[in-house]
Amino acid sequence: MIPRETIEEIRNKSDIVGVVSEYVALKKSGRSYVGLCPFHSEKGPSFTVSQEKQLFHCFGCGEGGNVFDFLMKIENISFVEAVAELGGRIGIRVEKSGIPGSLKNEKDKLYEVMLMAAKFFRKCLEDETGKIARDYLSSRGISPDTSKSFGLGFAPAAWDELFKHLISRGVSPAHIEQAGLTLPRENKDGYYDRFRNRLMFPIIEPRGRVIAFSGRALENVEPKYMNSPETPVYHKGETIFGLNLTKDAIKNEKSVVLVEGNVDLLSVYQAGVKNAAAPLGTALTISQCKLLARFTDTILLAYDSDTAGETAAERSAELLRSQNYKVKIIELSGAKDPDDFIRHNEAGAFKNAIDKSLPFLEFMIRRALSRHNLKEIEGRSLALRAAAEILSREKDDFIRKEYAKTVSVRLGVGPETVLAEIKRLGYYSRAGGKDLRRITEKPPSKVAEAEKKLIALSVQDNKALETVKKELKPDSFFNPDARAVIELLFSADTEQTDNLPHFMVENLTSGSAKNFLTRALLDESPEKSGQILEDCIQVIKAESVRNRIDVLKSELRKAEEQKEPQRAAELLVAIKNEIS
Repeated sequence: MIPRETIEEIRNKSDIVGVVSEYVALKKSGRSYVGLCPFHSEKGPSFTVSQEKQLFHCFGCGEGGNVFDFLMKIENISFVEAVAELGGRIGIRVEKSGIPGSLKNEKDKLYEVMLMAAKFFRKCLEDETGKIARDYLSSRGISPDTSKSFGLGFAPAAWDELFKHLISRGVSPAHIEQAGLTLPRENKDGYYDRFRNRLMFPIIEPRGRVIAFSGRALENVEPKYMNSPETPVYHKGETIFGLNLTKDAIKNEKSVVLVEGNVDLLSVYQAGVKNAAAPLGTALTISQCKLLARFTDTILLAYDSDTAGETAAERSAELLRSQNYKVKIIELSGAKDPDDFIRHNEAGAFKNAIDKSLPFLEFMIRRALSRHNLKEIEGRSLALRAAAEILSREKDDFIRKEYAKTVSVRLGVGPETVLAEIKRLGYYSRAGGKDLRRITEKPPSKVAEAEKKLIALSVQDNKALETVKKELKPDSFFNPDARAVIELLFSADTEQTDNLPHFMVENLTSGSAKNFLTRALLDESPEKSGQILEDCIQVIKAESVRNRIDVLKSELRKAEEQKEPQRAAELLVAIKNEIS
C-alpha cells in the first residue's frame, strides 16, 4: 500500500480549497469558504471549507473530512484512488497496483475502451470514408478546428468495423458490449456496432475521460440522435456535453450559456462564446444542476424558439431557480435555435443577444402580457391575473414588489392592485421561504456542546488533551460519536503524529464520528480556551453525577419495594456522597 509519508506529502501539498473549487462554487466568508453542498440539495450555502485546517464540513447534511474524503465522496472512488489522483495533480506518482476491488479495474478498462473507440472514430472522420460527415459539418458551418477541439468522429456504415478494430487490439467482446458500443446479434453468435454511419460526438466528463458517445444520423433515419446506453461509467442524467472544454471559461465568466443541441454548442463555441454547455437533449435534472454548481450560479438559457423549446426552457428555469440559480433567457429573434441564429446573423450578434438577455421573471411577465390585448379592459384583466400568477410563486418580497410596479405601469393600474391580486391568488409561501424544519430544530444540549468543544480543543492543543485525559474517561462522553473520537484520540501517539486533526480524520472508522469531528473542528475557535476547557469538563462531570444519582435512586426504590433496609441505607449514603 502507499507509504504514510507519501500520503502526508500529497495531503500537505494539495490545497483543499483549490480541489473543492473544481466541483463547488466557493465564496470567502470570514476565515472560511462556503458554497452549496454537492452531496445534498439545498438553497442556502451550508457547505464550509477551511483553508487553514484543510477540512470541509456541510452543516446541512453532516458530511465532512479532508481533501481525500472529499474526492472519494464526489467521485465515488477509494482512498487509494483519491491519493493517486491527487498525487498525479501535483507530480507525485503513486502506483495503482494496491487499489482494491474489481470495480475499479473494470471501470479503468471501460475508460480505455472508450478512448480507443474515440480515436477510431476520429481517424475514420479524417479518412476518405468520413467525407460524408465532413461535408455535413461544412454545410453546418463547423470548422475543422472546432471539430478537432471537440474530438468529433465518424462511425462507418459497415456492421462491425469498430468491433473488429477493438478485438484486434486485445479488447474482450464483453468489455466492448459493457461499454455500450456493440449489441449481440439475435439468434446467432457475435456482435454488431451500435453506431453506424453517424457523426460521433464523444461525451467527455470534466476530468477529461471519454465516457459515452452521441451519434447524429447522416441519412434520413431514426433516431436522428442516438446516445450511449447507461454503463458503469456513464449516467445520462448526470452528464453535460462540453464541460471538459468550457468549464474554465464558465468559471471566468461566472455564467454558463445552456443550449439544447450538440451542434448548437459547437456553433456557439466557434462564435467565441466559450462558457457554454448542452444537457445532451434531456430534460434538465437535479444532478446536472449540481454539476453546474461546481462552476457558476448564473445560467443563461438559449433553447430552441419553437413551442417545445419554450416549454423546456420554462421547466429548466423553474428547476434551476429552485436550486438557487440566477436564470436569464436569451431571445433569438427570427431564428429557430442558436446555430440558426449564428449562421444567419453577422459576427457578434449572439454575444449581443447574451448582453440583452432577460431575467427569467421579466421574460415570463413580458410573454404573459404579450398574449393579451392591453387596449381592452378585459384583456388587461386577464393579463393582470397571468402576471400575478407568475409573481405569486416568487418568494423574495422585494423582487415581487418591484416587478409588481413594472406590471402596474404596463397595465395602467396602481402597484397595490397588482399586489392585491397576488395576495388573492395566495400561491406564495406564508412562511416567507423559511426552512420550518430548521426553525423547530431542537437546540443542542449543554452536554452535547461541551463534548464538541472539548474534542475540538483536545485535537488542536496537546495541553488541553492532557488535561482532558486526567479529568475524564471515554465512557464519560454520552454521544457515541464523541466517545469514538475520544477513544481514538486517547490511544493516539501524539509525539509521533505530525498533524493530529488529519490523523484523526483518516483513522476514524465510523463515518458519523468523522462528520462529528469535522463539524467540531470547523466551528469558530473559541477565545479563552482555558476557561472554556474547565467549564466543559465540569458540565460533563456534573452530567455524569446526575446520571449516577438517577441510577442509585432507581436502585433505592427497588430496595425499598423489596424491603431490604440494609441495602437501602447503603444506597442513601452513596447518593449523599455523590451530591456532596
